[in-house]
Amino acid sequence: MKLGSALALAVGLALLALVIEASDPRAAIALLATLPPSAALWVLALFALAWAAEIQAWALTFTTRPVTPHWYARLWLVNMVGEALNVVMPFGALGGEPVKAWLLKRHHAVSYREAGTTLVLMQTLLAIAEALFVAVGAALAAALGLLPPAMAQLLYLAAACLTVAMTIALLGLRLRWLRALLGHVESRLARARHRRWLAALGDIEIALADFARVERRRLVASTTLYLVNWLGGAAEVWLMLELLNVALPFAHCWVAEAAIVTIRSLTFFLPAQLGSVEAVTVWVVAALGGSAESGLALAALRRARELAWAALGLGVGAAYRLEWRTAPRD
Repeated sequence: MKLGSALALAVGLALLALVIEASDPRAAIALLATLPPSAALWVLALFALAWAAEIQAWALTFTTRPVTPHWYARLWLVNMVGEALNVVMPFGALGGEPVKAWLLKRHHAVSYREAGTTLVLMQTLLAIAEALFVAVGAALAAALGLLPPAMAQLLYLAAACLTVAMTIALLGLRLRWLRALLGHVESRLARARHRRWLAALGDIEIALADFARVERRRLVASTTLYLVNWLGGAAEVWLMLELLNVALPFAHCWVAEAAIVTIRSLTFFLPAQLGSVEAVTVWVVAALGGSAESGLALAALRRARELAWAALGLGVGAAYRLEWRTAPRD
């Protein structure tokens, strides 16, 4: 294991230990013991619905391919593998997204340029939807006075930063700032290898700009579906707390998920954001009217769902690996 990964894992484990020490693990386990037998089915069903919205949003970025059930199923499986790697590897998308492009190329005859374009669009639109989701969460927290001042200010700052960043990203797509940057870099690099990479990035930039300018309906629809996906996280918080016999209004759950999403984004370098997600879940649930123990039980339940889905994704990845020799290699 590389030093950076080891340090990130150590930080995550230290945070997790602090969270457990600050709460009552036995009380959290007692809450988990009250879950009905059907809890896993309800949780996975809700998560699958939010996942379906994400896959549909991704499918809309493939402008040359109709969204057939067969193609939708392929994207579903590829995304499962990539997101499973995002969970188990440090630095998240730096591990999973390239694997998605590789799977699309090797198994589904999608060029790296097309796959790269859709993945960049996917991350951009997902981030725009995240900014909207966190901004609404911050507005709810402010209007209802739900969070302590320090926690509320962090959420407001995160919402403002995300909104500014996504506004810049949208302007950059429309005004083609990336093309100007690539031209500036190309003028300073003389090696043929660098020029090939820049040419490939230039093709992706053109596709991104065309999507933003020409495919406006797809852009809006895809962003809306990604927002639905983020709302699925708030719904999951509400459902899991209900299953744990902890009643919080949906608005409170939205604020909780907005805070969790913010910390998850800020601690992207931790493997699976271990420790940081548990810490913010415990603190924000307690601040919103629950208890530290109910927050710990919620964090454990969400982590179990995440690991179960990641295990399924790794299983799909193993199946892909078994048949890779027969995949097209154009």
